[in-house]
Amino acid sequence: MPSRGYDVGVSAEARLHPRFAVEAQADVIGEEVVLARPVADLSLGGCRFDGPAWEAAGTMVQIVLASSARGTHLSLSGRVVRATERDMGLRFENLSDEQKWALRKRIRDVQRDKS
Repeated sequence: MPSRGYDVGVSAEARLHPRFAVEAQADVIGEEVVLARPVADLSLGGCRFDGPAWEAAGTMVQIVLASSARGTHLSLSGRVVRATERDMGLRFENLSDEQKWALRKRIRDVQRDKS
């Protein structure tokens, strides 16, 4: 089921890429390096981290998305599109076909596990 905690002003139906709650962590490398940060939700277009943002909006970051349940890692690039006291949202950018495929697989696995 799509995450409802992302932005109350935007319905899940209005999103190009629905977000799904995941059990994953990410290492985030930008102006700061943050290791093993829990990911609140994930979509084909980006991801969100709960809690106060540590990067400014507009900052490009590299993330390594890790799933302890699956033992997999996925490297992605993104731009911080929202940085608030409540959360930080990233939009993925410049993804290769292989990265897109791996991200789709990760989301399908999450959907299957929730069923």
